Amino acid sequence: MSTRRILRTGATTAMAAVLAFGGAALGAGASSAHAQDFGPDTCRQGFVWRDARPGDHVCVTPDVRSQAAFDNSQVPVRTLQDGFCVQGFVWREAWVGDTVCVTPQTRSQARSDNAQADDRRLAVRIWADDTNGQLEFGGDHFNVNGRVRVEIRLNSTGTVQWAQNVTAVRNAGFAGGSFGLFTGHPFGCASKNATARAIDLTSGRVTASIPVGYCFNF
Repeated sequence: MSTRRILRTGATTAMAAVLAFGGAALGAGASSAHAQDFGPDTCRQGFVWRDARPGDHVCVTPDVRSQAAFDNSQVPVRTLQDGFCVQGFVWREAWVGDTVCVTPQTRSQARSDNAQADDRRLAVRIWADDTNGQLEFGGDHFNVNGRVRVEIRLNSTGTVQWAQNVTAVRNAGFAGGSFGLFTGHPFGCASKNATARAIDLTSGRVTASIPVGYCFNF
C-alpha cells in the first residue's frame, strides 16, 4: 500500500482552528524527544522490548518479557546434553538459532510477537500529499488513540508557521495509530521553503522533517 495514501477518518478530516501564525507561542510544547524515546525501536505505549537476548527489541507485553527472562534462566534444567529439549518443551525460535527450551504455547507467542513487531514500534513518520491543490498530511506508527501535533516550520528560522493537533487511530493497512489531516491550504507554493513534522504527544517522539511547498491561503 502506498505510504502517500491520505487517511480519511471522521476524527481527522475536519479542519480545526489554526492555533496561531508565525508566533513564538506556537513553538511551545513538545519540541524534543521525551525520556521514553529510545529511537526507532521505541515501543508503543503498553509494550516493552522482549530482551530475550541483547538487542532483542521486539515489542511485547511486560509479562511476555518476564517470561522470556525466566525461560532463559531455565536453560540448564530444560536442555538435554545433545542440545534438544526435555520432554514437554520445544525450542523457542524467536530468531534463527534460538534454542532456549520453552512450552509450545510460548513458542507460538514468540512467533505472534514477531509478526506484530512493526505494528508495535513507535517508528513515527509523516508524509505530505495534495488533493485538488490542497495540502494534506498522513502519518502512522504513533500511539493508538494518542494525540499528535503536526507542525509546519520555515527552514531558515525553524519558526512554527502552522500547527494542529489530531488523534491517531487504528486504520486498516497502517501500523499503530495513524491519521489523515486536511489543512485547507494550498500545496506547492515554490516561494515558501518549509518543512513539516509530527510529534507523538504521549512519548514526545518526533518524526523526521519533510519538505513541503506551502503558503497561507488568505
